[in-house]
Amino acid sequence: MSVVDNGGAIAIKGFNYQKTAIIFVMIHHFEQENFKIVPESKDDFEVYLNNQVYYVQVKGTKKLSISKLKSKTKGKESI
Repeated sequence: MSVVDNGGAIAIKGFNYQKTAIIFVMIHHFEQENFKIVPESKDDFEVYLNNQVYYVQVKGTKKLSISKLKSKTKGKESI
C-alpha cells in the first residue's frame, strides 16, 4: 500500500478555520467606524478597531459551529 501525502488537505482545513475566525470578528464589528481586517500580514490577521491594532493568531482543533462561535467565556467572546 502506498503512502498518500495529504498535507494540502490539512492546510486547507487550517485556512478554512482561519477564515471562519475572521468572519466571526467581521460580523461583530463591521458597523464600527475605522474597522478594518488585514489577513495574512504580521499574523494570521490584524484587526484595526478604535484606533488600536490587534494581531490575531488563530489556533484550534475543535469543529466550529454557530453556537460555539456565539458562546462567551467569562464575559468575553471566544473563538
